[in-house]
Amino acid sequence: MNRFLAALTAALLLTPSLAPAQEAGTEFDLRDFEAGEPVLAYNLAVVPLHTRKGPPYDDYTVLEEAQNARKVDVREVGDGNVPELSVRNRDERPMYLLGGEVLLGGKQDRMVQSDVVLDAGERRRVPVVCVEQGRWEGQDLSFRPGLAVAHPDLRRAALFSEQGAVWNEVARKSQVSGVSSETGTYRRVLQDATLRKRIGQYLDEIQAKLPRDERMAGLAVAINGELEVVDVFDSPKLYGKLERKLLASYVLAAIEKQPGRAEQAEQGQAKARSLKKKDIDAFVGTPKEGQKKVFRTKGKAIHGTFFGSTEGKK
Repeated sequence: MNRFLAALTAALLLTPSLAPAQEAGTEFDLRDFEAGEPVLAYNLAVVPLHTRKGPPYDDYTVLEEAQNARKVDVREVGDGNVPELSVRNRDERPMYLLGGEVLLGGKQDRMVQSDVVLDAGERRRVPVVCVEQGRWEGQDLSFRPGLAVAHPDLRRAALFSEQGAVWNEVARKSQVSGVSSETGTYRRVLQDATLRKRIGQYLDEIQAKLPRDERMAGLAVAINGELEVVDVFDSPKLYGKLERKLLASYVLAAIEKQPGRAEQAEQGQAKARSLKKKDIDAFVGTPKEGQKKVFRTKGKAIHGTFFGSTEGKK
């Protein structure tokens, strides 16, 4: 138990960081992207973003793909270290870990704190946060993909706050989702049968309407007509591999924000249908300090995430 408390204390003191070989920037030029028509499902709307750049596009393996090919190992560091996991990429391509990806197992479930690229054959300690407050045990020190990306508010907490804020957001989301577990794990939210059914309804409707072309590289996301987050990638190939998980994370945010009355729903949908590129540009250009993150590797911007204001939330 003393070791557990010591590990948790270390996690609480940890400030968000990236590996030395990678750096966070604060710019991602959306002039390189065109916006398509909004796609609506219930109270969620997504605006497809298409890169103006032509191929070739950078290719990466991603977590599930590498796992299925048995080309990735994710384990505890030694006997366990809350804010780090050891990841080895055994693929011949670089592997992309997206900030917010959930990893299940080990001594407690974790979540990748911020985007990481591992070169072919590389082993690295990857910064993570705990999303299971009440467990620090287990004989199997390996992990498996959670097949999910955390909802935007949890991603934001991991990027810009500390471990306590992550636990608070896991607890809040569990409560509003009507789920609970003895260990306070986020996986209970992700695996709830009722939520999964509702998420599937949104996903089927949205993905059936989304345009399909090789230049699609991101989404601007609105809930009840209000822009909440933008995720955009340099490589359409990478975006395509992550699209469904990202969409599911947006749906998880939208489900708890159902409009109270029919006229509110109609107003939100009307506002969502009117979204244009200028609205997205204004949103990206005005987030408060600390509410945007651009991931770079080897001097190249790969993924930009832009969060809306927290004013009026929760």
